[in-house]
Amino acid sequence: MGQINVAQVQGTSDSQFTVTVPEGNTLQPRGIVRVLGQQSHQLPVAETPNYFATKFNPVDLYDGSFETDGVTLRQQVWGRSATRATMSRDTSVTDSPAGGVPLKMVPTAANDPYTQTYNSNTWSFAEGLVTQGQTWTFSVYVKANTSTNAQIFLFEVNSAGSYVQAPSVVIPIGTSWQRVSITRTITNAATDRLQVRVDGHNSSALGTELWWDGIMVERGSTPSTFTASAAPTLENPYSYKEGSIRYAVKDKKLEVYKDGIGYTQTAGSVSAGTQPVGTFGAGGGFTVAEGADDTAHSVYTSGHNFILYEGLRYNDGTTGNETLSATPNTRQFLEFVSSTSSNDFAFHTGHTNPGNVSWPQYLAIKVTQQKFGKVLNRLRWYKHTNMVGNVNIWGSNQNIQRTNFTDTGGFTYIARLHFGGQGAGGEGQQVSQSFTNIYGYRWYMIEMVDINSSALPYPQIGTQGGWAAYGLTFDKT
Repeated sequence: MGQINVAQVQGTSDSQFTVTVPEGNTLQPRGIVRVLGQQSHQLPVAETPNYFATKFNPVDLYDGSFETDGVTLRQQVWGRSATRATMSRDTSVTDSPAGGVPLKMVPTAANDPYTQTYNSNTWSFAEGLVTQGQTWTFSVYVKANTSTNAQIFLFEVNSAGSYVQAPSVVIPIGTSWQRVSITRTITNAATDRLQVRVDGHNSSALGTELWWDGIMVERGSTPSTFTASAAPTLENPYSYKEGSIRYAVKDKKLEVYKDGIGYTQTAGSVSAGTQPVGTFGAGGGFTVAEGADDTAHSVYTSGHNFILYEGLRYNDGTTGNETLSATPNTRQFLEFVSSTSSNDFAFHTGHTNPGNVSWPQYLAIKVTQQKFGKVLNRLRWYKHTNMVGNVNIWGSNQNIQRTNFTDTGGFTYIARLHFGGQGAGGEGQQVSQSFTNIYGYRWYMIEMVDINSSALPYPQIGTQGGWAAYGLTFDKT
């Protein structure tokens, strides 16, 4: 990438003067820039990463997810009803790459078992956001008890909920998880929403069993890294600065970014400092009786939670950018997707002893904006063979910001967990650690203290050195 230095560049109204910056690049003036006579300015558009998640739970298709009362559905159930198949929620399968509770399909006849999830607005999503000429992709993780075929549909749907086009793809599947997808450029002018359906073998389904998890529907021609989040996001990291404004496509509203809160539609009246603080511990936890949300939820965190971190990536040379030259596909910390390739690390602290970064390392996550916080009690992490060892879990409802998030004095200590440490083996395998917690917090922090191969009681610290890992997530079981 080259550089050009300019000064005193001026254009007039009759010269059609333009400055063009290619998409994906940034114009960074060091002096004053004035635009005279400008009539409008295009705001960045926040695209929803997973439109299916705006209505249904991608990682618990059978049960959906609930509001804080534990009764009202926040995300609707999907896939409970099927033609020529019995559907269930299979908690015995814990190895899904999406990290959820799979939807199990057991065909009851040889021909064409499928979910009854189409041709009615009960199953529609992205309502009013789909137009002719757009390109959409539907992807899902699937495996079977034996080699067979699966079929998936991405329906074009009109405002009445009736499908007007029914494109599908048949894909051979095996006994290991794989991600399958279908891409569709919208052709019918009446299409303004979408529906999806999953099928077993068209003619030899009897005797097979299929598991589905991690449905994702997105704008674009290829599946991106799976996320269970429906929170709108921007690709440009400079848009995540206090005062930045965006247009949220899903809600069709303007939002402004505030440090410690994220994007909000009530920027003038909401302040992180006005949020209540409970009475339990230094972090001010709330009990369920006081209003804390303790509803069960798998993969509660995702790549679009607001985070603060310190020491989790290193600069591997004068031309390096954190871990990027060593890890070209660096993922977000909360992208809970497995891999066996070091290109995909989310965490990478270097190779030297005690590592290229200082100890301890910190990852603070704003898990919710709910006033009385969220009760979480499990941390799942996809590991590298040289993994972090002992970590401390903290919670807080205090005014956590960049300037104070590494000060554990503002948090309540919750638990000490161990994730394998140096020589842990099992590249890309999931490590699940539950902990006891009955209090709600808006912030949870992971303090990483060593790479010790054995668990040590808090506050002991063992061997320290370089380590790496893939993404993680918090749950409420």
